Amino acid sequence: MSVLQISLIVLAVLAVAGVGFYNWLQERKYRRQWATTFGRGPQQVVRDPVDSELTEVPDDDWSEPRLVEPVADRLNESGQHSDALVSGVESDTRGNTPSSDSGWHGKQAIRDVDDASRQSRAGQHTGSVQAVQDAQDALVTDSTMTAGADATSIATPGSVQQANTRVLDDRIADLPPAPVDALLDFVISLHTLEVMPSTAFTELMEHWRKEHHAARWLAYQHETDKWTEISPWRHQQFVDVVVAVQLADRQGAVSEGLLQGLIGQLRELATRFDGIVRWEDLAPALLRAARIDQFCLEVDVLIGLNVVAEDARIFSGADINRLAEAAGMVLDETGVYQRLNERGDVLYTLRNHEDTPFVREQMANLVTHGVTLLFEVPRIENGVAVFADMTQFAHHMAQVLGGRLVDDAIRSLSAAGIEKIQTQLVRRYQLMEAFDVPAGSRRALRLFN
Repeated sequence: MSVLQISLIVLAVLAVAGVGFYNWLQERKYRRQWATTFGRGPQQVVRDPVDSELTEVPDDDWSEPRLVEPVADRLNESGQHSDALVSGVESDTRGNTPSSDSGWHGKQAIRDVDDASRQSRAGQHTGSVQAVQDAQDALVTDSTMTAGADATSIATPGSVQQANTRVLDDRIADLPPAPVDALLDFVISLHTLEVMPSTAFTELMEHWRKEHHAARWLAYQHETDKWTEISPWRHQQFVDVVVAVQLADRQGAVSEGLLQGLIGQLRELATRFDGIVRWEDLAPALLRAARIDQFCLEVDVLIGLNVVAEDARIFSGADINRLAEAAGMVLDETGVYQRLNERGDVLYTLRNHEDTPFVREQMANLVTHGVTLLFEVPRIENGVAVFADMTQFAHHMAQVLGGRLVDDAIRSLSAAGIEKIQTQLVRRYQLMEAFDVPAGSRRALRLFN
């Protein structure tokens, strides 16, 4: 073999090794970029053999796919989940781990809240608002639910004997209804023989708060005969607890995995303090969550009216401040004027059409090419009248400042355009009434918080 051949072989080996080393450096670089951007490493994706839905599995928690027993096979003859309680030994077979309408002209005076996230969520739902209304017959509309009653139940293993379970059942039957919403809330109750300190819930409540889903943690105080909010930092003790998880909000519906995880954590507390955990049947609750989420997509609308200067003119900050204060508006710390009702609720807002916020000390020297009035549809009671008031104020500003009323595309809004918006506004309020979530009601304020 000649020197030339040996040299070529060595060069080929070095080239292959160099390419491999370069690829390794690139993969390491991209993994670091991923971790910097998303706060975690890339995840593997596997297909669950039961429901064929994609499931993300972190790299550090990889396990082989396994069959999960169908929910229907885990129900007893009465249709409820059950565990056997025999001398503290669990018999468990669950395997659980703890629109844009044609009359709204696209951008005409309308802004959907969080458009990007809303559009991505919208693709996960099918059916129209009519389908949501048709589904109302299947929803529970009672305003309260008795803790532990009329709910699917499961006893958590521990030293609790069957006789003790009967004692707990008798106590649960005497409890007054917990202040929960049977439409919006998924209710889990925990009842124990041993007294639980409020500090036992500190870590669990903090973890749930980070999940960004609203939940109420209630404990029954037998001394005062009242349900009260659990405050982990206070010295409280109780034996009856209800956790009411809001099924959906404008960010989306709660996931089954999140609910199962919470149930599992409450079961651990039940084991620790000799108790039982009860909860609603998951299947109809998740269906209810999806319907609520679809409803939110249909009615969560933000209406904007813009007043812009004509012929390259500018508006004076002093004039804007004078008009806003004359209309009874107040300037908040974020640089936005607010029109409030007698209860202090925001009806609509006035803000700079440009990026600079309004600051009281700077209004005398501020100039701008336009202002924007915003009206949040689902949160406003008697919204049609409020929108009419906002429109009248917008026309007044345009007249005084020498501007014109336009939509987000800077197209002039005519009287016919305003009337079309009012018609669609009425329709959305009718949908909210049909779904038993009137605009501006406590339910609406919870959903669209």
